[in-house]
Amino acid sequence: MNFFNRATTSITRRPGKTVILMLLVFILGTVIAGAISVRGAIQNTDANLRARMQPIVAIEFDSQQFHDSIDWDNHDWDNDPNPEENRPQVTPAHVRALADLPYVAIYDFTTLTQLRSFELERYWGGEQPWQDQGVPLSFPVRGTSSTEMIQFESGVMNLVQGTQFDATHMIPGGTNSHALVSVEWANANNLSIGSSFTLSEFIMHPQETDWGHIDFHPWSSEHFDYLFGSADMTFTIVGLFERPVNEDEDNWTRNNALNTIFVPNWSIEESANQLIDLIYAAFDVSELDMDEDLERQIDWIARNGMNITSFFIIDDPANIEAFREAAMPLLPEFHNVADMSNSFSDIASSMTTMQGIADVVLYVSVGATLLILSLLITLFLRDRRYEMGVYLALGEKKGKIVTQILLEVIVTAFVGITLAVFSGHFISREMSNNMLMNELQAPDVDHWGGGSWTWGDVWQEIGIPNNDMSIPEMADAFQVRLGTDTILLFYGVGLGAVVLSTLFPVIYIVTLKPKKVLM
Repeated sequence: MNFFNRATTSITRRPGKTVILMLLVFILGTVIAGAISVRGAIQNTDANLRARMQPIVAIEFDSQQFHDSIDWDNHDWDNDPNPEENRPQVTPAHVRALADLPYVAIYDFTTLTQLRSFELERYWGGEQPWQDQGVPLSFPVRGTSSTEMIQFESGVMNLVQGTQFDATHMIPGGTNSHALVSVEWANANNLSIGSSFTLSEFIMHPQETDWGHIDFHPWSSEHFDYLFGSADMTFTIVGLFERPVNEDEDNWTRNNALNTIFVPNWSIEESANQLIDLIYAAFDVSELDMDEDLERQIDWIARNGMNITSFFIIDDPANIEAFREAAMPLLPEFHNVADMSNSFSDIASSMTTMQGIADVVLYVSVGATLLILSLLITLFLRDRRYEMGVYLALGEKKGKIVTQILLEVIVTAFVGITLAVFSGHFISREMSNNMLMNELQAPDVDHWGGGSWTWGDVWQEIGIPNNDMSIPEMADAFQVRLGTDTILLFYGVGLGAVVLSTLFPVIYIVTLKPKKVLM
């Protein structure tokens, strides 16, 4: 009888030991299969999320850190009545420095102001609301530094006629600039590609109010009777866009977006500079003295007139933290990098936790398999010392005896491992999904002190799509699948552990001497 027949006979004639070995392999294999399944699911989910999401980050002001830095009880309120106005500001230079970092795929910084016109009309998209007659209408003017605006790249806006801005439009050009407007706004004002229009910021003769302050901003028709002058910017339309209907938008948001005029950033900065020059000119012809309060107002216009909001699309979600570490030394005090793609951060943190647990379980289970199976097989072989001695006495080669033992163990273990594949997959799927949902549904920390303002509001106002995923969407992205790669890896790890466990007791067989065994 050859060693193969002896192996099969040994398996069938010792059903008790065979079942014990198979059950033990099944239990340990279930744990190993579960850990491998979770590891594979994490890798697949990470790849799927990276393909589906745009990792967006932005610069944000840490108001809490700024507040804590001031000794409010001993603050010099006479010389600094409004500390918030004197806080460090983000400038275009800061944004461009961060854009040069190697992790940035696309960047832009958008500016916002409100400019007015007596001649132009707003697109109302319904019944026109009441307004103060004799007052020019105000229009949101949104600046950009990009020739490939993300609003068009993401489909929030569609260019239907003309072109986007090109490099020549980004070159400062005095009081003449270019604009992208909605089809609805252009039709409301009988404008088209190549048409020009003027927007202004108005200043009235400075007047002292009843509260002892000097006011130079006209807000009502009465104030416009004392108009001093205007800072004017002329824009030529180079492109018309449409904004697809979004069911999540209310009428006010949609109408405001359709009345928004997109221009190069430099034109908004030029408008702010003109406004400051106009204020000084108004005071030069007035009998009022410019006090420190007005100087602070003018300084505030100079520093905040552009109202910069920046964002950066990172080349890979995994590089967000590296970008943050590189960006922090380049930012002004009290500013940091905010991860706008919070959904990836949430699920990535949860997957990292599960990855650590899966790694520990895998290493411990493989180690336990090696130890337990080695001890069990050693005990089984001690009971078969006489059988091994007979084989050796009959001249059987030790290599064939070793092969027989390996064959017996591998065949039995293969059955246990096959059963463990499915049980381990099922258990790991249920447990990991529950763990993930518990992690994702944990209450978020409110970093804004309970306020209603959110970054999502900013993105909606700018026209950038919100790429946050809901909890069900994130859970759906995490799928524990029993693929070919997972099965092959499990068989490789499981059988490898079994073979290694068997090799240790085999040393015992090799050292046997037939004469001593049979005596």
